[in-house]
Amino acid sequence: MNITDLNRGERAVVTSIDLSEPLRERLRTLDLRPGGVVRILKVSFFKKTYLLQAMGSRVALSREVACCISVRKA
Repeated sequence: MNITDLNRGERAVVTSIDLSEPLRERLRTLDLRPGGVVRILKVSFFKKTYLLQAMGSRVALSREVACCISVRKA
């Protein structure tokens, strides 16, 4: 399961991030890391972007990036 499988308001725990190291590091600086809890705040009309809350940060992700972040429901 990945972030794109979640609906607005749902919470999940990040299990893995399958992206390049520079992109993983960028997400870590935004508090999006394995073991962290995320909540879906908003999904765009055609599910092209996802607005998440990760710890104290709000993060907007494209569908391509969101598909690479595995989660399990909290």
